Amino acid sequence: MEWTEDGEGLLMIESAEEFVRLRMSGDSADYQRLKQEEAPLDVWLDIVNNYPGMRFWVTFNRTVPDEALRFLVRDDDWRVRGKIAGRKGVPEDILDLLSRDEHDAVVSSVAGNPGTPINALLGLSRHHWGQVREKASRQLEERSKK
Repeated sequence: MEWTEDGEGLLMIESAEEFVRLRMSGDSADYQRLKQEEAPLDVWLDIVNNYPGMRFWVTFNRTVPDEALRFLVRDDDWRVRGKIAGRKGVPEDILDLLSRDEHDAVVSSVAGNPGTPINALLGLSRHHWGQVREKASRQLEERSKK
């Protein structure tokens, strides 16, 4: 457990089972914990390996380490991949991989993500779906102004 300067303890998700309990409780305070609290990497990996129904909910947590995201980026559920594609601070290699995803909603999120690498945006600017092309083109235009 981590501690603040004033000695108050910060909560941390300690196990996959605790994460599942937080998700299933229906309590809004538990849901906030699910989205904000850190957990050790082994807990995240336990969740994604042993609780496939919780993978989507893992993507809501702002503290999930990149190592867990790299596992989740290959998930069969496009919603998991799409949620990762829209996250701030996602490593470029993950966004690059997702820029070639088979699901239009995923690549649309990548095209709108300010962290997407330029080479991926160039590819997306030629995508078959106009919404993706427009988002990618806007990103490229914004970056050319900087």
